[in-house]
Amino acid sequence: MDWSEPTALEPAVALVAGDLLLVAGHGQLSTYELTGRDMVIGRDSSCDVVIDHRSLSRRHALLHLGSPPTVQDLGSTNGTLIGGALRRGGEPVVLGSGEGFRIGPFWFVMVDRAPGERPGGRSMSSGAGALLRVVDPTPGGVPSLVRDFAASESNVLILGETGVGKEVLASTIHQLSGRSGAMTRINCAALSESLLESELFGHEKGAFTGATAQKIGLIEAADRGTVFLDEIGDTPPAIQAKLLRTVEHREVVRLGSTRPIAVDVRFVAATNRDLPAAVATGAFRRDLYFRLDGVTVVIPPLRERPGLIGQLALQFAAAARSASGRAPQLGADVLAALEGRRWPGNVRELKAVIERAVVLARGGPIGLKHLTPEREQALEPPELTPPPEQRPQPAARPPEGDAGVALDDEQRADRERILRALDECAGNQTRAARQLGMSRTAFVTKLRIYRIPRPRS
Repeated sequence: MDWSEPTALEPAVALVAGDLLLVAGHGQLSTYELTGRDMVIGRDSSCDVVIDHRSLSRRHALLHLGSPPTVQDLGSTNGTLIGGALRRGGEPVVLGSGEGFRIGPFWFVMVDRAPGERPGGRSMSSGAGALLRVVDPTPGGVPSLVRDFAASESNVLILGETGVGKEVLASTIHQLSGRSGAMTRINCAALSESLLESELFGHEKGAFTGATAQKIGLIEAADRGTVFLDEIGDTPPAIQAKLLRTVEHREVVRLGSTRPIAVDVRFVAATNRDLPAAVATGAFRRDLYFRLDGVTVVIPPLRERPGLIGQLALQFAAAARSASGRAPQLGADVLAALEGRRWPGNVRELKAVIERAVVLARGGPIGLKHLTPEREQALEPPELTPPPEQRPQPAARPPEGDAGVALDDEQRADRERILRALDECAGNQTRAARQLGMSRTAFVTKLRIYRIPRPRS
């Protein structure tokens, strides 16, 4: 999924005053319970929030938790950045909704407690329980606060519906982390329990039937990088127990071995499931949830970010134009229609709809008739050209009415050319695309748009 620069219509992060004070910066991340009316921040041990850093004075600032909350610099040496202005002493300054303040390299902001988190002590050094709402998950869209906690060692849990950009945010966090290794993506829902255990932790030769050689697991191979555990809510219970040890102690034990191997990895997990509810029912381990939940980031669904829809649609149309050579235009009526949709598939669905509209518009303006409903498509394996004796029979031509879209004369002719090319190439899509002078990707896209069944070998 491609994203670009953030929109000016919405802030990149929406933060609300809540139960915790989140402090991020200088490779550190911590949270403090907001239990009193006033909190003094500084280097002195008597302060409510103690940060031993040279940029802070002994008693640097006072956070007053009234309604509204205020921040007052206590005559510090280096000052406090509030509302874009550096202040040294003076009157308290009101914090607007979602507004934080900065002292040296540290950001301070009040956030909600993560779902299922229970009140604990005054300070939680790992940042457990912090809940952030991120609107734009791209590197250019995240604010300094996210950049700061990305550079920390804290684990991150990303929540959001399918297609909102959870993997995009995971990639952004890895890019901003400064880690020298790569980001390894592990889809916890795509593998069976036996395969997942071997893939995650590796195995020794002879560990089980078929283990003819030693195998290094994905977590061990990701040393010095980031492990992105996608669909963590679908992890089998037995794997959760082993994963807990790895997350807690940063070590793996290969199948068939008893020797732990230390790994330097940072964990980012994501799910579209309600993990607190899964914890309550026993479907997900409570201790693993709290280990992964260093900071919880919620990406809202696209329908709650209407200001982004038009910008994203234009970006996706421009990208499709670059690939096809066309120059599509989206009128005000089209943008209004896009913003009025619910988008159950979120950004992923919007991207597919725009790409299909670009093809249907054939270089002209994109109109309402080109915004056909998105239908889920099964993932196809890479096509292999079979030998002549095993080639499939030419694809049967479905009636034009089965295309599922309103086609004009030019589009019907285009559909006929595609069907004819498939017939002449014995159903081989790669050769048919080459014959028509287009890429295989563009050819497959047209098959999907015109509802032409893809031949199978």
